[in-house]
Amino acid sequence: RAAMTRAVGARAPVRVVASGRRTAPSTRRVAIGVGASAALALGANFLGVTSRTLTAFAPEFARAKRLDALFPVDGFARCYAPRAGYEFVVPMEWLVDQTVTLRNARRGVESLDPPELRKGRAREVSEPDAAYGPRGTSGEENVSVIRSSVPRGFDLSVFGDANRQAEWLLANVLAKPGSGKTGELLSASQRKGSNGTVYYTFEYTIRKGDGAAPDGWFRHNIGVFAVRGDQLYTFVAQIPEERWPKMKETFFAMAESFRVFVPSG
Repeated sequence: RAAMTRAVGARAPVRVVASGRRTAPSTRRVAIGVGASAALALGANFLGVTSRTLTAFAPEFARAKRLDALFPVDGFARCYAPRAGYEFVVPMEWLVDQTVTLRNARRGVESLDPPELRKGRAREVSEPDAAYGPRGTSGEENVSVIRSSVPRGFDLSVFGDANRQAEWLLANVLAKPGSGKTGELLSASQRKGSNGTVYYTFEYTIRKGDGAAPDGWFRHNIGVFAVRGDQLYTFVAQIPEERWPKMKETFFAMAESFRVFVPSG
């Protein structure tokens, strides 16, 4: 065999091996090409390569480093809002829910603040900071986060434990007398985050009418409430009751992923 070199532009000569009438690239060049192709595929998540790799080999690492904000991991993508101070995951196929955002912008979101916090201030129209839902739906299945201002140092525990807070919320806000709605509390719990924030999680259903009327509906909800600094964060995921059995684990995964922190930027 005979060896020869050729120059390509201003680059260093590339070594090729001549064998008969054919020439073959060197092993080093092939390795570099394969490596570059793999890097491009991972960086662009080509055909889901990066997502499958992270899910298979390092899901916890990927979540801890928030790589799931760039590449879905284990079927979920992260909504990360550093300036607002919260994060959570949603199913990777969900999109920003324009229906919810526009609807709430028109009519406002019913405040979930206790009456003591509403005294002495004008009622504000709140819009979700983030809202996601499945493609092609009317907004009946979605997750959203709302921020409300509270006095610095305010603690939700002044209203009692998780059960008492949830019962008050259902009876006085979500399904209050005369609203035509009935609510049922299914579970209430609290957890403490690594930064000391306490999260109150409520699972409940809200029914309006008997479901047969044109304006009747029956929804399953998970709400998570937390205070950080002077902000009350309200995470609410809702879904028609008939879809709940299929989506139960997904909805609890979203609720458990919700975290708040000191905003940056």
